[in-house]
Amino acid sequence: MKLKEILLPTLALCVICVVFTGAMAVVHHVTKEPIEENLKLEATAARESMFPGAAFEERGDYFAAYQDRTLLGYIMETRARGYGGEIEVMTAVSPRGGVMRVRVLSAGEETPGLGQRITEEDFLGRFAGIDNPHEIDGITGATISSNGLKDAVRQALAIFSRIGGDAS
Repeated sequence: MKLKEILLPTLALCVICVVFTGAMAVVHHVTKEPIEENLKLEATAARESMFPGAAFEERGDYFAAYQDRTLLGYIMETRARGYGGEIEVMTAVSPRGGVMRVRVLSAGEETPGLGQRITEEDFLGRFAGIDNPHEIDGITGATISSNGLKDAVRQALAIFSRIGGDAS
């Protein structure tokens, strides 16, 4: 084989790789801020759906929800391991420490038809009013996903315990 037959395709392949890598870096740079802004807007909308009409005060790893200077409750965003990956959960906790509402922000890697059922309101509604998420029966066939959601809610309640509850 001639050196030219080996070098020319190798060089061409290297140039193609550099061009595509550069193009991907430019796309990443251009889209990074809009994606982050959209994620913030989605989180804000999710908080507002938990406490409609409330004003939110960020306090490190949780938010306090107020309406007319009255504390409505807290919102904690937590993550736990499900069957297909990380589950992101938003939990609304009352000033006294009971779960008010749970919302799954992301469970995209959970199995469709099984693990994805943790996002259904029928299942999420079971958490309202409880103070021990492991009392909730899981979804048959989606035990790991169910336990992941329960763990995320348990983490939210642990944050509540750490902040001392009614810390308005």
